[in-house]
Amino acid sequence: KREKYENFLQTVEILQQMDPYERSKLGDAVREENYSDGDYIIRQGATGDVFYMLAEGTAKAVKRSETEENEVMQYATGSYFGERALLMNDLRAASIIATSNCQVLALERATFKRLLGPLDDILRRNMESYKKFA
Repeated sequence: KREKYENFLQTVEILQQMDPYERSKLGDAVREENYSDGDYIIRQGATGDVFYMLAEGTAKAVKRSETEENEVMQYATGSYFGERALLMNDLRAASIIATSNCQVLALERATFKRLLGPLDDILRRNMESYKKFA
């Protein structure tokens, strides 16, 4: 399993700061999930307890208000999402919907904190840049 994900994890921008040993531990900890075009990976308002990395396929982030629905982000292979709810201990701010057949690697909250804790500052800075689009 570690070998299967090792090359992919090196391509995820935020994980490039990790050393190979840390990435190998991450590869051991992730869970593979598959989604079809149109499936919800994350639902807005749900409890955020999983971090996702898009291993294959494409997806979009959709934010709903009482009167409208807006696409706020597009994701491709190597993208990650779901970190905001984990870092802020908050509900999901948007829905993530598969726009093709997708394979994602999922990481539970406790493992995320243990393995990616040192990257909190980087993730928080990235979240600030996303606010420009929201």
